[in-house]
Amino acid sequence: MHFLRLFSYLFHPLFMPFAGTVIFYVIAPGYHPEDARKSIIIPVLILTLIVPVVLYFLFRNMGWVRSHELSGVEERKVPLYAALPITYVIITYIAPAVFSVELHYFFVGILIALLSCLLLVFMKIKASIHMIGISGVTAFVLGLSIHFRLNITLLLALLILFSGAVASSRLYLRAHNMREIVLGVFLGALPQVIVFPYWL
Repeated sequence: MHFLRLFSYLFHPLFMPFAGTVIFYVIAPGYHPEDARKSIIIPVLILTLIVPVVLYFLFRNMGWVRSHELSGVEERKVPLYAALPITYVIITYIAPAVFSVELHYFFVGILIALLSCLLLVFMKIKASIHMIGISGVTAFVLGLSIHFRLNITLLLALLILFSGAVASSRLYLRAHNMREIVLGVFLGALPQVIVFPYWL
């Protein structure tokens, strides 16, 4: 029980944009000046992790969300409203295409996933945001392996293994049913695949 719950925390969707950014700089070939890396990694860390945590406590105090699990469909609206402009800022100012085309479209894919998730909320349909996060990063890394012709089979295998562990965790904890898990995988991976042609 505690082991499975650990996967839900370690692979929380808030960590995934930052994780994808770090993985990019670790595996991407070529020279990336330290200042250039910091100019993206640090703002991404602040905007996708620190700011959302602060906003969560604000939203909770205002009664807009009940827990970090966002188990109710309706309580997902406000966090998603907040995530959309944050992601847009990253796309436009932190990781523009002229600076890093791969990261730019990684976040474009994230924006598409967020918009899709919000649309489902209006339809009273819940998808696993945990699976959106981990499957999005997995698809992004797969794209990087194709783009740079990298042999990163072990990393991809680990990401797939972790995806299965997160899915099992969400099911075991009864946070989601199988349909919501599959929908989360679809919403996470498909937007990344859609943007592949723009940078592959």
